[in-house]
Amino acid sequence: MTHIVRIEGAGPDRKARRLYLAEAETPIMTSAAVVKALELAETDDVDPDELRDALEATEAECAKERALRLLTYRERSAAELLNRLRDDGYSQATSQTVTERMIELGLVDDARFARMWARSRALSGMGRQRITRELASKGVSPELVADALSEALEDEELDRALGSLRSRPVPTDRKGRDRLIRRLVTRGYSIGVAAAAVAAHCEREDTDEPFVTD
Repeated sequence: MTHIVRIEGAGPDRKARRLYLAEAETPIMTSAAVVKALELAETDDVDPDELRDALEATEAECAKERALRLLTYRERSAAELLNRLRDDGYSQATSQTVTERMIELGLVDDARFARMWARSRALSGMGRQRITRELASKGVSPELVADALSEALEDEELDRALGSLRSRPVPTDRKGRDRLIRRLVTRGYSIGVAAAAVAAHCEREDTDEPFVTD
């Protein structure tokens, strides 16, 4: 048996805890939530092996609850969630397991996160290079970043293409729609963007309502 000499806050947000045991060379790292769940306090008598088993058993559930709370606040990349759990004092193994579980449940999806981030930042006026750096810093793969940027920029092109059709009458037949598509293509828009813009233009039915991609 031994006893807990000191419990010390750690991590960027002080949500991690270092447990110092008497005569132990290094502290045990865990989270504040685990310490609270096990009702650990300084001067408590503990068996080191039993303490580690209890910490491991409790960490998984606490880490899962923490991950769900974090994902309730906003969408996060897998790397963001993993690093946040580690900062909160959870072990690498527990953090990895919980992150993988969130991915399996569809609560974490780097492709979806990248698309949302790129579109939001593009609408805020951020450029390609900055968005690329931001997504890279969040651990998103270059391939997913490229796909997200392509989609975000295509949305901007769609708005511009639709704007160029604002003064044009809404076509009433296929021939008229094809004519507008060809007009946009000759002005440098891709066939996909041109077709989408014409479809949206037709749906407006001569109203003055602006079209917003979402």
